[in-house]
Amino acid sequence: MSFESGSRAWRLLGAGAAAAVAVAAGLLTSGGTLPGTVGWTIEVVAAAVTGLLVLLAFRPPRRAPRPAPPPPVPARPASAPARAIRTLRIGELDPVALGVHPAWLLPGGAPLPPYVPRTADAELDRALARGGLVLVQGDAATGKTRTAYEAVLRNAERLGWENVLVPADAGALRELARALPPKTVVWLDDLERYLATDSLDDRVLTTLCTRGPSDTVILATLRSRAREALGVDTDGPGGRARRVLTRVTPVELERALDRTETAAAHRFQSDPRIAGALLDETRPGFGAHIAAGPEAVRRWREAENERGAALVSAAVDLRRAGYLEPVPLDWLVALHPHYLSPRFRNRLGEPDLAGALEWATQPVRGASPCLKPAGPDRYVAFDYLVDAAETGGDVPEPVWQRLLGAHALTPDQTFRIARAAVRFGRLSEAANLWQRLAQRGDQHALFDLGWAAQAAGDQAVAEQWYLRAAEAGNGWAMSNLGTLAENRGEVQVAEQWYQRAAEAGDTTGMTNLGGLLAQTGRIDQARAAYQRAAAAGDPNGLRKEAVLELLHGDRKRGAALLRKVALSGDPAAVRLMGLLSQTEENAPHRPDVEALRRLAAEMGDGQAALDLARNLWNQGDLDAAETWFRRAAETENGRVAEFGLAVLLEQRGRPGDAEVWYRRSAEHGLPEAMLNLGTLLQDRGVFAEAERWYHRALEAGHLPAEVNLGALHWRRGNLAEGRAWYQRAADRGDELAKQALENLEPRG
Repeated sequence: MSFESGSRAWRLLGAGAAAAVAVAAGLLTSGGTLPGTVGWTIEVVAAAVTGLLVLLAFRPPRRAPRPAPPPPVPARPASAPARAIRTLRIGELDPVALGVHPAWLLPGGAPLPPYVPRTADAELDRALARGGLVLVQGDAATGKTRTAYEAVLRNAERLGWENVLVPADAGALRELARALPPKTVVWLDDLERYLATDSLDDRVLTTLCTRGPSDTVILATLRSRAREALGVDTDGPGGRARRVLTRVTPVELERALDRTETAAAHRFQSDPRIAGALLDETRPGFGAHIAAGPEAVRRWREAENERGAALVSAAVDLRRAGYLEPVPLDWLVALHPHYLSPRFRNRLGEPDLAGALEWATQPVRGASPCLKPAGPDRYVAFDYLVDAAETGGDVPEPVWQRLLGAHALTPDQTFRIARAAVRFGRLSEAANLWQRLAQRGDQHALFDLGWAAQAAGDQAVAEQWYLRAAEAGNGWAMSNLGTLAENRGEVQVAEQWYQRAAEAGDTTGMTNLGGLLAQTGRIDQARAAYQRAAAAGDPNGLRKEAVLELLHGDRKRGAALLRKVALSGDPAAVRLMGLLSQTEENAPHRPDVEALRRLAAEMGDGQAALDLARNLWNQGDLDAAETWFRRAAETENGRVAEFGLAVLLEQRGRPGDAEVWYRRSAEHGLPEAMLNLGTLLQDRGVFAEAERWYHRALEAGHLPAEVNLGALHWRRGNLAEGRAWYQRAADRGDELAKQALENLEPRG
């Protein structure tokens, strides 16, 4: 009833009545009450009416014709059974079935446009040849999956691959990790779907990174926003769980094509989708234009069908809240009223949910719909919309309540939702979910409850949870118990816990043990602990051994070890070598420094990315400098990189773009950006806002703003106020202010 108009019920009632008339006519005719010709006529007409009404009742609603959609993406089950692994022959791969976003439809054209070679292809080919885990990373709809798919086709014969294995979920991946078959590519599109149960992920990823024949590779894609949501680069419960990913150098894809890629794309301009992407000045990104991502966002936000847009919003927020599986339709129906305007919510009459669902699942320009069908009555939000929503604030309360009230969540789903709750600052909701798992004795949940208590400052409660987790065999809990004991000065207790953690295979326990042994003068034992961590695949072990040798042993060997780990891409080792400090404009160019700096930057080191951008700028490679400033802006050095990018853009004659980045940096608290933003605004005649930014810079301690305030007031005709600001700056010795005052003095 809720998905059709009320007329269906009336038609079915009418059909029932007509059927009753037909039966009665037949009985009366056979009993002689009605003449045969009359009874037969009534019976036939009533039966015909019955059939017609039933047909009308179940006829699909009338819809406007539209172009035939592309082949649907195969459904992903909500919780696939363990060992659900698809085996695909290399020659039979379907890019859309593997996760490539459909392109907007081209009448009479191919479903996908030609592949435009990416600069990262060479780096990807080298990584695939090394085997292990290879990660392609970037924003939604930047071409990650298409690039990975083309790499498989390009390298299959050279590297001896015969099959592609696609595990359905995290459980299937764990099963597969026990025995990786040869001549195989393990395909993990949207890697976040396969990571759930905290430290269990660490063991699986370690296995995937270190085990397997040379002709086996694990090829994964990961959205940049999803990496942030996983907490890979943080110290939270999720971050430590996936620390193995920090040892994998991702192959990064940018939204915009670089100059080489753009030149390659021009060769395929006969395809209107590529030609349109090259001409698109809104800068959504090459892949996003082809996948109709911006159009999908506009369709969703403009909400021509408000109820349909509300269904999409519910799916988007469920995914942001950690529910990554296809969403049951009844969840969307229950949640969508929260997203309706009061005026729309209070409309009289039965809601047309069938029409709303039809609108939400209609492909945008023949490409991806806002809401993708993924099995019977299950749907997934287009990931481009999920990325677009990440700047939209918290996930609404009804979504959290729906997830907390779901009783059939698997442990993997529960951990993902708890991790998302932590990201949104909902520690109590996360603890609620961990408590459920802890009641079943889950060691990972026990550890997370300890982490939550420690984050809240309750060391005693944290220690109790860690003790329970350690008793269940959790090596991380053992290591944390050692840290708590060491902080209390209980060195022997700490050593015992670190030793137990090391025996349980926790490399943090190994390196912590090495540090404790070194502090107490047991250098040989410390060296052995670090070597054990390095042998287990943790680069921290090798780096700490190098430092140990530099301080207490063979300095030559220590320097060699440090260089080895630096060349493997470890940012901390690169910094320790002191090679990243040479960024002065007049410093001689050193290829070894440049190579190590780039390596560290590609590993995600923010300072290295910033230094690389500055160095490229000094060398005159402004396009590359701009790219690295943008990447550095997403790291811990964000506001400084934003400022550097703004200065570069201003020098390149793009004041509008420069203002955007000055504003971002200023809003993040950088005084120099406040000053430069004020100058740009002043040049445009926006004096009131320029003055506000100058005052904010001054309040932040940036005294040169006094000179700018003097110039601003003088230009606006406030001569006394301008002179006062100049005098204030001159009194503290500012030469520019002194010169300004001298110029203001009357001359004889």
